Amino acid sequence: MRRRGRFGFGAFLVAIALMPAAASSFELPAELPARNEGLWIINRTGKVGDGKITFDVQKIWTVCLDPRTDRALHELEIREQQASIASRNRSCEEPQLSVSTNMLSWTMRCSGSSAIADKIGKTDVRHFVTFVNGDETRAETVIAGPDNLAQSRGRFETRMTRLGDCMGGLKPGEMVLMHWRANGEETLKARQMRNVFREIENHKAAVAVRLGR
Repeated sequence: MRRRGRFGFGAFLVAIALMPAAASSFELPAELPARNEGLWIINRTGKVGDGKITFDVQKIWTVCLDPRTDRALHELEIREQQASIASRNRSCEEPQLSVSTNMLSWTMRCSGSSAIADKIGKTDVRHFVTFVNGDETRAETVIAGPDNLAQSRGRFETRMTRLGDCMGGLKPGEMVLMHWRANGEETLKARQMRNVFREIENHKAAVAVRLGR
């Protein structure tokens, strides 16, 4: 058979309960290509900076996928960017998603306060995922805006490859953050267990708290 492809916990619960329906209004395309079930490794590298200092960063983690988690992982990419941008007091419009053959792309425009007087800070996020086959995807994320003093810029490349069946007791949705390096230096004290669906809710709650929604 073919396989298919920092807030306290209490604050998060309150924020999730009060979150407006609009926060979950976007939908992933129905025709989205599927990644095969099993254990995947995600290797993300890139550069981030504020116009003055630039860091080379790398994050490596594994995740256990089933069809539901596979789609949720795309939503997590969007929610993570929304939460990061909300930390700079900017809100994002709904992402514009499209699928063309073996590629998923989405763009998102965000705006809010700026470090430049009488200016509205803007941030644009562009994300492209290429489905090489059922066992590999490659993605690029570009974060950019006109006011370098008020926001960070970034460009990331992500490669996902399937390792085999899920092992080590991992269940679909569970992931392990294995490395988080900045300029080649490891920042993690130990591996961290996380969950795709919980991370989505945490990011949604963070946006609600930071923007007072």
